[in-house]
Amino acid sequence: MHSLFDGPGSLREPSERLAFWLTGLFALPAALAIGYVLHESIGASQAALFIVIAMIYVTLARGRLLGSSVRVHQRQYPRVFTIVRQTCAALEIPMPMVFVREDNYVPVVALGFGEPYSLVVSSHWIEIFADDELSFMVGRELGHIAAGHTRFHSLLSVNGNENPIVSLIFGAWLRRCALTCDKVGLLCCGSIDAAIRAMGIAAFHEFGRKVDYEAFAEQHEEIQNDSVLRWGEWLSSEPYATRRIASLRRFMTTQSYAVAENWFLRERSEEPPRLPAPGTTHVDPRDCAGWWRRFTAWAIDAIVVVAIITSFGGNVAAVSHRSHSDTAANEGDVIVSTPHKGSRVRTWTNPLMPHASAAPSPTASSDEAAIGPFDVSDQGIAIKAGGQEVPLSVDALAAMAAGFIARLGFFFWFPVYLALLVILAGQTFGMMIAGLRVVTTDFEKPSIARTIVRYGIVFLLWWLIAGMSLIWRRVLLHDRWTKTRVVKVERVVARITGTT
Repeated sequence: MHSLFDGPGSLREPSERLAFWLTGLFALPAALAIGYVLHESIGASQAALFIVIAMIYVTLARGRLLGSSVRVHQRQYPRVFTIVRQTCAALEIPMPMVFVREDNYVPVVALGFGEPYSLVVSSHWIEIFADDELSFMVGRELGHIAAGHTRFHSLLSVNGNENPIVSLIFGAWLRRCALTCDKVGLLCCGSIDAAIRAMGIAAFHEFGRKVDYEAFAEQHEEIQNDSVLRWGEWLSSEPYATRRIASLRRFMTTQSYAVAENWFLRERSEEPPRLPAPGTTHVDPRDCAGWWRRFTAWAIDAIVVVAIITSFGGNVAAVSHRSHSDTAANEGDVIVSTPHKGSRVRTWTNPLMPHASAAPSPTASSDEAAIGPFDVSDQGIAIKAGGQEVPLSVDALAAMAAGFIARLGFFFWFPVYLALLVILAGQTFGMMIAGLRVVTTDFEKPSIARTIVRYGIVFLLWWLIAGMSLIWRRVLLHDRWTKTRVVKVERVVARITGTT
């Protein structure tokens, strides 16, 4: 297989991978520094919650696209469908789901964490682009899919329009990704003039037709001669348009361009490779992830879960009682103080006991509904205790939830986190970083029941699974019993599409 993104002829910007690891390493310190400047608390807990919420949101976004956007196919907007199909065939990647929606800021964007991805085209631009210009815009977004950028981009932004904070933290990598995929777009449209025009239309809309791009490109030299002007690029997820034009012109003079162009002009099928329908093929043992790759995913997920637990005031280890503490109680409040340096005194309102100042609850009105021990009325929810109705306030419910989380440790919440994200997205955050996905032995998405059983086994027998993993490195005990597999996504796609 000829790879556009690996080997000596790679189209990746030379420092793209280095920028990825460096931005990942320094993302949290940078977020803490920005939070300090803005007087906001940004820590590991907030970052972990953001990650999980973003994964769930993007997973559900496909349903929102199907319900509120126009799905493009052979009978619905065939012009766009034909361009996407030809570009996928050239890049040898499966066809994404294509949608058209109204977006005044982002002309074209790819979304998703794995096949099938979604390609979203804005109706605000779709008629403004000529065919070769649209080929450039579609080609660069499909380049993000082929290069493995999209699953990370989708975490940072669900619509392709990053905010300045995200750009400041991750911009060094995002800008290199943009330069990488500009090269793919150039190869797809086949013309530097079309590529430059497409950039201009994307930036200036219809006014882009009136711009003298030769004069516009000369502004790059002025920026290069003033270091202060270059700093403004740090607040953007994409390089300056003048830099992108200069980068493409340099690329056209290299041997990498000549090699890639010959590969694009090869004899090839007019149809993109197809992913087999679920149930029509089976997982090959070589598709399954090895021990070290799975361990990497587990380690990342463990860090996320610990951050989430601590963000809710819980403990990594399960807590059954509190030691070395003094407890004082009255009818309505419980005050717990821990006698050691730096401790805090916390007060919880006991929802099961009437407060000293609370009046007896009035007799239930005709609008009340009794649900077990709870009474639901216009005034809220009350619980019956000791022959009286005690109101459950928001603070009381929050205290109960915090107490529930505090009493359950890492070994409970870790399988819950894994099961929830596999049910919703087919993979956890750690799996996404490592390029892994959970499927059945015939490449179907595991059912909710099977996923719950799978991680129930992990919860009960993790010690046995860990020991047996030294023998069964690719198919672990819970995989064998539930007939699921953890597969390497890029390996599977390459094998079943015939591109390896």
